[in-house]
Amino acid sequence: MSIHSNTLTASRALRTGAPVLVLAVCAVLAACGGGGYGGATDTTSLAPTITTHPASSTVTAGQPASFSVVATNASSYQWQRDGATIMGATAATYTIAATAPSDNGAQFRVVVSNVYGSVTSNPATLTVQ
Repeated sequence: MSIHSNTLTASRALRTGAPVLVLAVCAVLAACGGGGYGGATDTTSLAPTITTHPASSTVTAGQPASFSVVATNASSYQWQRDGATIMGATAATYTIAATAPSDNGAQFRVVVSNVYGSVTSNPATLTVQ
């Protein structure tokens, strides 16, 4: 297509008004981030984020030990011990009612999830004396 035919097309568009309106609407949508095709949502800002990781703990054998996480945009929690899932441990806090010497050195972490993704906390180490 030549420059001359582009000029004629633009001239025709200015006379009819319709194509110019379409171009103007597309320009406004693009400037607003819509792109003219329904717009895209930034889901990374909706994914869960851990704001406070679980802290390591030292307890005396027989005493309870608790680990907690604070997260935004969280809809589920799943605690793990040494990388293995702890069945039923699905709250923001996990508690061992009575620690045993065999718990010494165990590492606990939690996977926080929602429909937009998941994030795993830093591990916390349990020291049992």
